[in-house]
Amino acid sequence: MPDSVTITIAATTMEGLDAQDPQVTVDIIQSIPIQKAISRQIVSNFDGKVTIAVPIPDDFPAWQVNVSFSRYDAVSGFFFQPRGEPSPTWTTQLTRLPAAWSPQFTPLQSLDAGRFQAFRNIVGASNSVDLKNGPAVGDLNANYDKLANGSQIQAKAALLNLFAVLTDEQDPIGKVPLFSYVRKIVRIDQERFISEVDPTLFENVQTILNGLNGDFKGQGYFTEPNSDLLLHVTNIPAQYGPSQNIQKMITLKKDYEQGNLQLTMAYIVVAGTTVHLLDCDLDENRNILLHSLDLIKHLFNGGTSPITMHEYIEKDSAQNSPDGVATIDLGYQLV
Repeated sequence: MPDSVTITIAATTMEGLDAQDPQVTVDIIQSIPIQKAISRQIVSNFDGKVTIAVPIPDDFPAWQVNVSFSRYDAVSGFFFQPRGEPSPTWTTQLTRLPAAWSPQFTPLQSLDAGRFQAFRNIVGASNSVDLKNGPAVGDLNANYDKLANGSQIQAKAALLNLFAVLTDEQDPIGKVPLFSYVRKIVRIDQERFISEVDPTLFENVQTILNGLNGDFKGQGYFTEPNSDLLLHVTNIPAQYGPSQNIQKMITLKKDYEQGNLQLTMAYIVVAGTTVHLLDCDLDENRNILLHSLDLIKHLFNGGTSPITMHEYIEKDSAQNSPDGVATIDLGYQLV
């Protein structure tokens, strides 16, 4: 019997890479026969895997190992019997704590043309963009690389997240990427963008809604009560006069691996001109009850964190990669 227990802890990110963290805390607690602390070890500069040693007990207890990371969401750990399993290995996949990370953006003109040409075209057409909760952006093309305010940075990351999902997911009727219907961005924030779109998208969303119990049944599409549409009216910029000019609003949700995508469409007539607006957002919860709780939480924190959505998108990319490592280019990295 060895004179020590060696516990190996391994962790990966949603991208499928080794997790790196400046400080990891490992608490070992005896749970049987009586609860008591056995050891606390602080691991500095964790780099994917670490093995720690603890003296082997004389009796036959059960131990609980709790592991917490400084830059990743807390995880609990595992139970084992040290004399029966003196060298356990515990592996986990971690999600980032939004407050511990910041986006580092690729300059607009340096974005990969193959992936981002459609994005750059729309940015070029978006010359009057506001921020729902924060300083206005103005000409998005001219100011894209200058966005530095905290709320602007969050909104920029959310815009790139949504571009990724709307590019990789297709309209089931038009058989084209959903982003291809966007004509110009008019508002951004940390969980959504508002854009003028081709009226075809409004028509196709309505067709899907009409077929929720028919052609599109069982495909993951759903909607929300009409009363909830009022929550989306305040997302529309004032120049469209949403309170008096909206003729019709409809909304469609779809469960994707990258998160819960919502397309809320508004048919608006402004001074005799018809405009179709898309309010597009991505949410972290697919469970309706949990999403209801999120709505309350978002009243205080401004909405879904784009860093949370980054994790969903990277996880989806990793799952579709032959080697389990994400390959998607989001136009930014987290540092």
